[in-house]
Amino acid sequence: MTEIDQSRPQLAVDLALFTMLTEADLADSRVRELVSPEIKPDSELGLSLFVVTMQGKTGRKLPGALVEGHEQIADAGYRILREVLGIEVSIRLREIGTFDKVDRDPNSRVISIASWGYIRFLDLVKMLGGRDQVGLELVNSSQVINQFAAEQGGLEEFDGVSRFGFRYAPTPSRGHVKQLTSDLGALILEQDHDQMVFYAWRKLRYAFGGKLDPFRYLGVKALGEEFRLSDLQEFQDVACGIKTHRDQFRRQMLNPSSFIVETKKTDSSRQGKPAALYTLSAPLEAGNE
Repeated sequence: MTEIDQSRPQLAVDLALFTMLTEADLADSRVRELVSPEIKPDSELGLSLFVVTMQGKTGRKLPGALVEGHEQIADAGYRILREVLGIEVSIRLREIGTFDKVDRDPNSRVISIASWGYIRFLDLVKMLGGRDQVGLELVNSSQVINQFAAEQGGLEEFDGVSRFGFRYAPTPSRGHVKQLTSDLGALILEQDHDQMVFYAWRKLRYAFGGKLDPFRYLGVKALGEEFRLSDLQEFQDVACGIKTHRDQFRRQMLNPSSFIVETKKTDSSRQGKPAALYTLSAPLEAGNE
């Protein structure tokens, strides 16, 4: 085993950049070629959360780069968006934490400050397949949650589940116990990038538990200008790794203090009764769309 030079640690930034895909997005054969190879072409995933990945030395990894001498940490993150991924749209980046295990990089001593953000699929799709084979790795979906619930006999014991790990709900005798891919012996990405994705994914929960609406927190209108209430519910469930009851969600959303309002329009593009369409009750700040 090669001894790691610890005399001059290097500082890097890695990005967990999330996006949501619909069944219509996944029906495109060009998109299918760039998503997780474990996903079968005939899979019915429902709304699906993916993280942007690139080709690594032995597998897939998160996009990242070393911090240059003149840069602050945040500047390096936005440089990765521009120069590594070719993304020019405005994206809000937030730090996840520091990853500093001595042997996390087999070739040198690298400490990573990981960050996460969210991008609309429409703003990302043209970069897929580009430099270093930019692609997508499935993090969570309605199908993943339903399958997990079927295997475990329900989700009551859990506080969020995903392909990158899950947490048990706390009890009087147990705190928030988590299980990661490293614990299960089923790593998906190189190095410790699975952990970065897991902790970044957990940050998405804050979009649905605070005073702001989730899109203001993410910085983008992730469901477009108008959307069904069922789409918003599925978005929340996939982002949090949970299953909510339809009636409970409706009561939670349809009240005078809600961040959404009915548009008086309906959507009849799917089977069944036409559904009411909703929109945000207040516009996002400039630069966050």
